[in-house]
Amino acid sequence: MTRLTRRSALALAAGSLATGAFAAGTFAAGRATAAEPLHRCEALIDSIGVNVHLGHRGSPYVERFAACIEALDDLGVRHLRDDIVLTGDEPAGQFERIADLAGRGYRFSLIFYDGLTPGPRVAPERFAEIAGWAGAGLVVAEGGNEPPVATRPGLAGQSAAHQAALFRAVRADARAGTVRVAGPSYIQGNVAAAQNLAAVIDFANIHAYPGAEPPETDGAGSLARFMAASRPVFGDAPVLATENGYHTALATGGAHLPISAGLRARYLPRMLLWSYLQGVRRTYLYELIASFDRGDADPESHFGLLAHDGRPTPAFRAVRSLVRLFGANAGTVAAVAADRDVTLSAAVPDLVFARFARQDGATLIPIWLGLDGWDRRNRIPLPDAPARPAEIRLSRQPRQVRLHRFDDDGSVTVANLPADRRVPVQVTDRLGVIELT
Repeated sequence: MTRLTRRSALALAAGSLATGAFAAGTFAAGRATAAEPLHRCEALIDSIGVNVHLGHRGSPYVERFAACIEALDDLGVRHLRDDIVLTGDEPAGQFERIADLAGRGYRFSLIFYDGLTPGPRVAPERFAEIAGWAGAGLVVAEGGNEPPVATRPGLAGQSAAHQAALFRAVRADARAGTVRVAGPSYIQGNVAAAQNLAAVIDFANIHAYPGAEPPETDGAGSLARFMAASRPVFGDAPVLATENGYHTALATGGAHLPISAGLRARYLPRMLLWSYLQGVRRTYLYELIASFDRGDADPESHFGLLAHDGRPTPAFRAVRSLVRLFGANAGTVAAVAADRDVTLSAAVPDLVFARFARQDGATLIPIWLGLDGWDRRNRIPLPDAPARPAEIRLSRQPRQVRLHRFDDDGSVTVANLPADRRVPVQVTDRLGVIELT
């Protein structure tokens, strides 16, 4: 999360001005007639997190902490990521706020800085002390944030030594059964310079920003490429994307390109579903509230799901709607209708869909076209692509079929569809979720 390094290399050639950066027909088309595997809605919700900065004095996280709690409760996301900022007066300040949120059921990934970036080093030997301050909130102890190990000889070794010490400290603690260790979040050229850390991590760690590309891109911002690049460092460990998202600083001159607020609301629900379906254990969106208010040319002022003044953006509303739809109300839990198979009657280019079981017995089918919606040269949305017809086939008759369509303003419209075993639907690049009861 260091401002000097965190995204400087994430320009990606993802900032490439070419549109249509990924190949068509690479999604459901290859397995159109096979029954979709069953995913659990609660697993998707557990895979969603968001970054916060509870130790950054002067930030809205500190100055308006109570409002941030209200926003988190409204959002429905229970996993948070923060960087440890030791001031000498602990557990006052940051850790009071962390413990407060932990008491409300929030769980944290905390960054143990390695001293290679501007964040002051956090000695791994202080793990037990820090975990105690965090109450029951600490579930992931994370290595250095974006260590620049390719910039100077010896830095890769320093990063590896810090990671090994953190792993030993966690394993030696009584909390070893509940706290997992994530590796450092190496980015871009630093990944290739890093040492193999597979023996001292539980989770691989990537920052998978796609730039201005869509979540499903197979271009330079491809999630699959980020995951593959991490394998020589982390082996086959499950992956955390501890930062991901889009910014809306349309006047930026930087290489990390922006998208519009409406398109971000379109992309983020797709990103969270896509990341889950690609095997990412958890994706922490960057960030809850914009840390700064430095104008339309500053990306760091435009990553927040909340604007700097606390106003919800369309993206906030879209993520909140996704979490609410895939959640189940207390008292409604019933047996999952796992015998309801879902297939696609014919291949549809660019189509992504999946089958989820919700705790109340409903089946949810997220379905969308993984299309690029942004003109990167002119920094405006592309014209809407025509809807493509698809037909979902069910193994048994539903009582009710409803289509939830996510819109660019963050709202969701709901329409009834025929309650038949063959469900026709017009698919667009705006997420649709078919709800079967």
